[in-house]
Amino acid sequence: MTYKEVSLKWKGQAIVMEKLCPACNGLTRISIPCQQCSLLMVDQGRLEDFAQPYSPYDRDDQLGMTIDEEVQCLHLLLCSRCKAKRTLAIPLKEY
Repeated sequence: MTYKEVSLKWKGQAIVMEKLCPACNGLTRISIPCQQCSLLMVDQGRLEDFAQPYSPYDRDDQLGMTIDEEVQCLHLLLCSRCKAKRTLAIPLKEY
């Protein structure tokens, strides 16, 4: 999951703010050049979606790295020219 609900009080009403991944939710575009050929890399989505079919629902560390899901979202980037792959940690933002 790419969000975290936070309850706040404002004028006696509960306000729910979410921490969202701006890339997953179409609020920003990733423009990272390939380190090998300098072409802009294409965002392939969340890294955990590529591990195995149920990996987004499995909280075990199957990707071989520590992921702080309440702070960042890991995305897989692919170069369409040279096929280089890269991961990018995108900080979650409150909306």
